[in-house]
Amino acid sequence: MNENKLQQLFAAARRETGPVPPGDFAADVVRAVRHEPAPRLSGGFLLFEPLNRWFPRLALAACLVIVLCASADLVLSATGLPEVDDGATQVSAQYFLNVEDM
Repeated sequence: MNENKLQQLFAAARRETGPVPPGDFAADVVRAVRHEPAPRLSGGFLLFEPLNRWFPRLALAACLVIVLCASADLVLSATGLPEVDDGATQVSAQYFLNVEDM
């Protein structure tokens, strides 16, 4: 780049005004230094805020239901009762796919 052109660019940059920070910039910096959370808007309702509060409990309940169903399947198959896929096969063969009823 030409030295004259470079000097013109630097001179134009010096004449430009810098960006103006927002009015609460100092408070934001102090809050960031102290690791404080940002202030919430009062009166505002977020759609997903109740879901964010309930999600850990719902996830735990879902895990418990999964464990309960898996253990019930193991216990029922150990006692000699037909497994879930065998029962589904019998039900579909008896009711849904009966050719004589069609």
